[in-house]
Amino acid sequence: MDRLYLIDRIEFRPDTETISTRLRLGELAGALNLEGLLSQAARIAMPRAAWALFEPAPAGKRQVVIAGERLTSRILRVNLRNAGRVALFVATCGPELEQWSEGFDDPLERWVTDEICEEALRSAVVALEAALDNEIEGEYRVSMNPGSLEDWPLVEQGPLFRALALAGDVTRATGVELTESFLMTPRKSLSGVRFASPRQFTNCMLCPRDDCAGRRMAYDPKEFERQYDGAVRGTLYAETCGCGHDAAG
Repeated sequence: MDRLYLIDRIEFRPDTETISTRLRLGELAGALNLEGLLSQAARIAMPRAAWALFEPAPAGKRQVVIAGERLTSRILRVNLRNAGRVALFVATCGPELEQWSEGFDDPLERWVTDEICEEALRSAVVALEAALDNEIEGEYRVSMNPGSLEDWPLVEQGPLFRALALAGDVTRATGVELTESFLMTPRKSLSGVRFASPRQFTNCMLCPRDDCAGRRMAYDPKEFERQYDGAVRGTLYAETCGCGHDAAG
């Protein structure tokens, strides 16, 4: 087990055209003063991420032990079968930006500022992956996230956070807290495991959901039979999927 590392100097410069296009705002962008909102967000936002390296140990066909905590997922167990070191991580838009976004009463402004928080989370994930990919050697570096697939449900954030806590104080470092219902605050946060893999993998490959704007790879219905015999078959159902895109929206 390694110590907890923090990435807190993450540049966040949200682009007006990108946000406007993604939300299809059109003329509403001017009425909202989108440029002004983004300027405020850039001043306030403190996206950050924390991570630590661990050595996983297989435990049966459905579990992996990391720092004494049992993570239960057939898919994760198979994916980590040849992994040497893995990184447990948390990334977030930051409580500062979430508090700012919740200060708007207008439904349209709340919708737009929610997307701005999502964009800040994306910035944190990009910075995190860049840092981890220098630490983890392999042909591919891939991630899995509790709650993204039914085979690794949201309750698995419990053992993931407990393992990370052995490396350092995640809440103090990032502002992210895990609730009793295993949701994270700020809402625009992402936890997971990143590891080296001899083949490409994303949660998307096992998810038949066809309306996700954050999809990275096509759904492959035969992947279960080829790789994950005995896994729980199911779709993405967490609030935030592994791509950092809001699965509910």
